[in-house]
Amino acid sequence: MVTPSKWYDPISERWIVPREQHVEVVSSHATENHVRELQRNVEIQRIWRALVDCCASK
Repeated sequence: MVTPSKWYDPISERWIVPREQHVEVVSSHATENHVRELQRNVEIQRIWRALVDCCASK
């Protein structure tokens, strides 16, 4: 992974220096929980869109 040392922000007209990022060690259990949570959110969004489409068609 390449991290730029700094970059120019034309809106604020100044150079931005990124903060130090700490790399966390993630257990496989935490990763599995994260994947399950993402899948759950996708399913919730799919159901919500189906409900909205159903109600909009009436």
